[in-house]
Amino acid sequence: MPSVVTANILRTGAVVYLKDDGTWVEKLADATAAPDADARARLEKLALAAVERSEVTAVYAFDVAIVDGHPTPLSVREKIRAAGAPTV
Repeated sequence: MPSVVTANILRTGAVVYLKDDGTWVEKLADATAAPDADARARLEKLALAAVERSEVTAVYAFDVAIVDGHPTPLSVREKIRAAGAPTV
């Protein structure tokens, strides 16, 4: 199953997603979806390097579906985080 690596910007707390070039983006649609375990491990290695540089915190990967060529969260938690809005 494809997966995306996410984190929070250390200074602001903003939710971000990792691209395969090591940059962080705020829109899930712009993130890189790792198609397999090897690609996921490569993304996680990039993310951990960003943690060591104190750029992000709370790094983890989550499963996604690919819809119209873009990653789409499967879990309610990730749908809420991707929406960028508070819950009530």
